Amino acid sequence: MRAKRSKKYRKLMHQYELTFGFREPYQVLVDSNFLRAVHGFKMELIPALERTLQGKAKPLLTKCSLAAIMAAQPINPKTNNPYRPHHLPPPTELPLRHCSHNEDSTPIDEVECLLSLLSPTGLGAGKKNKEHYILATADPTTDKAAAAASSSGGDAKKRKRGDADGIAQLRQAQALRRAARSIPGVPIVYVKRSVMVLEPMSSPSDTVREDTERGKFRAGLDGDSSSLGKRKRAEEGDDKNKKNKKQGPKKAKAPNPLSMKKPKKRAEAAGSRPTSTTAETDSHNEPRERTTEEGENAAPKAKRRRRHHKGGKGDEAGEEASGPAVEADD
Repeated sequence: MRAKRSKKYRKLMHQYELTFGFREPYQVLVDSNFLRAVHGFKMELIPALERTLQGKAKPLLTKCSLAAIMAAQPINPKTNNPYRPHHLPPPTELPLRHCSHNEDSTPIDEVECLLSLLSPTGLGAGKKNKEHYILATADPTTDKAAAAASSSGGDAKKRKRGDADGIAQLRQAQALRRAARSIPGVPIVYVKRSVMVLEPMSSPSDTVREDTERGKFRAGLDGDSSSLGKRKRAEEGDDKNKKNKKQGPKKAKAPNPLSMKKPKKRAEAAGSRPTSTTAETDSHNEPRERTTEEGENAAPKAKRRRRHHKGGKGDEAGEEASGPAVEADD
């Protein structure tokens, strides 16, 4: 898909989201003609829809559409059931949308079934796409074999009958698209010449979109809080809470506890011993004066003398060594 077309489809789906509340995955109602066209042009169903809708898609097939597809198939003589057509995807890829139009749950016309799902209230004045469905349809395609047989010179009556049936199917498909356009908020996807196209917004849908935008603009000018949405109500609630708070005088804040200096430990209780500073020695091991709490100078502490043991051999040797020294002094 070209970038210009994909950008156009993205904007169109964004308008459907804002105005009608569409959300991913998009629910797509497909009809029998759409499945034949997709299979005829060798297109993948889900990837092609996601490229066209610019988002995740969930295709659905109604019971009435399935009955119309199986009614056009030949019957298998072994099972007495119609053959499964090649253009019908498996149920895992195309789930069934149950629809009950009567008590017996018998299928009705495919066009009436699709229109009843698109607008459950009918095609009157209050028609609305409540389930946010997207319609996928296409013009009926004729079988190549039947066309070749008719061109080779078949019966003239059968040829005219086939042409009449093709014209009737074409008119029925066009009536379906015309009725879907009259319902506001119904995107239409169709296949045209091997290209899947998303139709522009119809005039009823465009009118609803303009009225919605005009209402939002008028509500913004009037300042009506009831129609501005949750964001406006939340902002007004915050303003009211700020006004309700009393603005008193500013109070001094407490200092940071981490920046405060730790308090000193208190002195010991009364009656304990007075504290005093012990004498400190300098580099020459000279004692300093001690001071008490009363402020009086105390006497320097006496130096302790080392005592020597008497009567040992070491003492005798020491006396002999000290004898001559004394004599020399005399």
